[in-house]
Amino acid sequence: MESSPAGMALATFVPEAPVPPEPDPGPRTPAVAHPRLAVPQIPRLSVPSIAWPRLSVPLIAWPHLRLPGIVIPRLRPPRVSRLVLVVAAVLAVLLIAPLAYVLLPAIRPVAARQASESQPLTTSVTPAANSPRAVAIAGVKAKTGLPYAATRCGSSGPCLTIARETMGQDAAAVLFSTAGTSGRQCVSYVYRASNSWHFLEATCGLPGQLSPLVGHDATVHVPGNCANVRDQASLNGTVVGCVHDGTTVHIDGGPNYADGRLWWHEAHGWVAHDFLTGP
Repeated sequence: MESSPAGMALATFVPEAPVPPEPDPGPRTPAVAHPRLAVPQIPRLSVPSIAWPRLSVPLIAWPHLRLPGIVIPRLRPPRVSRLVLVVAAVLAVLLIAPLAYVLLPAIRPVAARQASESQPLTTSVTPAANSPRAVAIAGVKAKTGLPYAATRCGSSGPCLTIARETMGQDAAAVLFSTAGTSGRQCVSYVYRASNSWHFLEATCGLPGQLSPLVGHDATVHVPGNCANVRDQASLNGTVVGCVHDGTTVHIDGGPNYADGRLWWHEAHGWVAHDFLTGP
């Protein structure tokens, strides 16, 4: 027996207390065996697979579009030389201009068709003294001896009333109705020079016999010769043709005054008033 250090008492041996027995739970109830229920098995439903067709989308080559692994060429329009474009433009003008001239008479030279063409006039205002209408009235009154009425003739007899006035460049043609039973009319031609209007001449007859007038036919009167047709209403205009005596022309523009005479336009150019008469 080993010795303990000085001053330390030996430990007393204490026996362990006995463990009490567990109480008797009593009789045990036998376990009841429950019958096992049979679980019905659900049949598996199989859905047939549908084979969808593959859709292929065509590739659009957009400029500046880059896809990985795909090289898309850039579309470029074909180059056309400047000479080809100029030739095409010239040919288009040469082909369209004659066709438009034939089909659309309204686009013929502006000089040939004055902006103020013949229009009916009905007015009760007395024209100004130095005006084409006033000079025309005075000239036709002196030729016919008939009075002038601003609106309509009274019961005293025939008189002069303005039916239409055609204004051109420094010239005018004023058409009068005589209100007579025969339906005769008179046309008075006037022109402007030195800032004043002057009477040239007047002629009377049936409506279909008066000419030259815009929209009417006229007959060329140059015995044994032909009348020059010019590209301008002037003696300085270039002669582009010559119309023989007795030829009928259709007046589509005028009157213009230049170089001491009146000018009328027909299909090919300008003809002097002196060479034109009624049909």
